[in-house]
Amino acid sequence: MIVSEVTVLVSKMNAKYFSITAFFIIILLAVSVNAVTPDVKYKVITDSVNVNDTSNPALYSLTITNSGGLTERYQLYTISAFWNINPTIVIVPAGEPKTFTLEIALNDKQIYGPQLVPITIKSLSSEDTVVENLYVYVKPLNYTVLSYVPNVAMEVNTKYEVDPREPISIEVYMRNRNPLDIKDLRIIVESPLFNKEYLTTLSPLDEKTNQILFTDISKVQEPGKYPIIVRIVTQNKTIAQVQKEVQVIGYSEVTVEQTRIKGLFSYTEKIKVHNNGNYEATKLVKVQKNFFEKIFTSTSAKYVPISEDGIGYLSWNIPLKPQESYELTISTNYNIIAIVVIIIIALIILYYIFRSPVLLFKRARILSSNDDGISEIRVKLHLKNRSGQVIRNIKVIDKYPKIVSLVEDNSLGALKPTKMLSADKVHSLLMWNLESLEPYEERLLSYTVRSRLNIVGNLSLHAAKVRFQSPAGERTHTSNDVTLKHKSENVISYD
Repeated sequence: MIVSEVTVLVSKMNAKYFSITAFFIIILLAVSVNAVTPDVKYKVITDSVNVNDTSNPALYSLTITNSGGLTERYQLYTISAFWNINPTIVIVPAGEPKTFTLEIALNDKQIYGPQLVPITIKSLSSEDTVVENLYVYVKPLNYTVLSYVPNVAMEVNTKYEVDPREPISIEVYMRNRNPLDIKDLRIIVESPLFNKEYLTTLSPLDEKTNQILFTDISKVQEPGKYPIIVRIVTQNKTIAQVQKEVQVIGYSEVTVEQTRIKGLFSYTEKIKVHNNGNYEATKLVKVQKNFFEKIFTSTSAKYVPISEDGIGYLSWNIPLKPQESYELTISTNYNIIAIVVIIIIALIILYYIFRSPVLLFKRARILSSNDDGISEIRVKLHLKNRSGQVIRNIKVIDKYPKIVSLVEDNSLGALKPTKMLSADKVHSLLMWNLESLEPYEERLLSYTVRSRLNIVGNLSLHAAKVRFQSPAGERTHTSNDVTLKHKSENVISYD
């Protein structure tokens, strides 16, 4: 019975202690969840103290930001025995920044010169700490104000390969290594590609990055490696210098402009090729021409004929230096064909204009012959008006050798000669007078001659003539000659 009561009592005590422990654990977890490491920023107000005057401490403006969910108390202290700081406790509301002035007073007169004072900012709830080393200069006895020597660290970054068609960007990073406030800081960029000077400032212990853009580089800058020197100058003295090297890439942009000028029976093609790049290039120019066109084509430069997929081209490989232009002239001239065609047409027109409207054809046939020769011949004169106009006052004249005599023709419808004359000692003349010939009318005149002696060998009959009156005046047309051979018949064909 006694053992049971003791057991129950112990169990109740354990449960009570367990509840208290859990309560404290929950509180600690809540505090740790809300505790956040402080964010500290500072600016210099006065960064120097006099070794003989401890009443004028160094001053810094501190800003502590509490990003947690609870109000925080921060303790400020230094582990250095040479300094005293004030304040030592700062309360910052939840989620807010608080700015205050931190006093750093000298506690020992045995030190002087530049000093770094370690300031610890500690959260009293989470025990998180932040340490900032603040610069303070301790002026010794009989201190004379000295000026700082400018000391700036510089880094320069840019792309190694640059395209002259695009702007070039140079990034200049600077860091002020001492408390000197530089008001007249000049950044000077020198290069065969460009030159530029940029004025800026640099606060004590400050750092900044300047982005400098160059857009005035020549687009036809020759490819190659070029140095870029960046200098920082203040008070006419170079305090930092960095040299970089860039590679200007080569490129070629060849443009082709083609114009076509048409003539009446010709055309001219002008092709202008221009290299807009900064690098030498070769451009293949092709102009389609078939075999017939090539015959009548001339060019300002010698071409190479090529064929692609069965199509003929004239081709040129044109080398071009940077910014160089070349003009090619291709002329195709069909004037010679046009001239020949015009001449032929003109001749045809002149032929129809000046040809005789009256045609006269002569033919002869042997009527009687034997082994000894020709004894009788019949001659026919075919007269034709091939124009659409009436032809008037027509005279047909023919001659025959006097070795033969005219046989009188009394057949019905035969048109007898109007006159018979002696032309010369060898020939006699026959003349027919016709009043008119209607358009496209034809007449047939014939006569027979007989030789008293047989004619041996060939007999030549001279051409007959016709005279007539046309709208253009009196005109004459001559027929063909006739040659008769013994024991043969000669028939003159005509249109």
